[in-house]
Amino acid sequence: MRRFYVPPENFSADRVVLSGEDVHHIRSVLRLRAGDPICVFDGQGRRYQVQLTEVSRKEVAGVVVNQEPARLESPVAIHLGLALLKGGRFEEVMRQAVQLGVKTIHPLQTERTVVRMAPRQVASRVGRWQRIAGEAAKQCGRDTVPTVGPGIQKLDDFCAGVPGEALKLLFWEDEEKRGIREVTGSSTPSDIAVLIGPEGGWASAEVETAVRHGFHTLSLGPRILRAETAPIAVIAILQHDFGDL
Repeated sequence: MRRFYVPPENFSADRVVLSGEDVHHIRSVLRLRAGDPICVFDGQGRRYQVQLTEVSRKEVAGVVVNQEPARLESPVAIHLGLALLKGGRFEEVMRQAVQLGVKTIHPLQTERTVVRMAPRQVASRVGRWQRIAGEAAKQCGRDTVPTVGPGIQKLDDFCAGVPGEALKLLFWEDEEKRGIREVTGSSTPSDIAVLIGPEGGWASAEVETAVRHGFHTLSLGPRILRAETAPIAVIAILQHDFGDL
């Protein structure tokens, strides 16, 4: 059954309204009609079977027939603090991070970040990233869409917002010895905050800031990974050790 992401504000009692690109896809590509069934999820862990009642050029609507059991999320909530990357790399990392089950994604402006964005551009860009997160969740079968933001944060603001009980990990190319398992030991954290820097790496002052907030500096081994490779490697390791991989 075809699956679509519908945010909670598009639900009204048992009625569901789909808009935007989904209208064209349902009407002109899939050629679905009133009476056809689809599956929708609201991004907050709920999934429904819906019967279409209206298919027009501007809007597609349906009625909820049944609420289905939601797919379980990973038992570990990974909060990814990721420095902005050049080109389309940031968005590609986002897509893969959603597939691997992160809970939240926090775009960071760091000292060595090459990408600079005017304040007026931030809201539209974060909105785009949130849509990408929804598309990635739809593609990989998740019923929960990770939150992107708020906005583009400074490192100190991100660190201050991390729950106190979370395991806090900063991956740094100048940390030569300490690896993930030396910090985690036999514990099973429920929340993990991860910091990944930009192409130029972390400045020493930024590392000191994170350490003051309780972050551990860690190595990813003897090879220096690209900025778009490191977060995927880290998330996969953490999901294998503590999550559902």
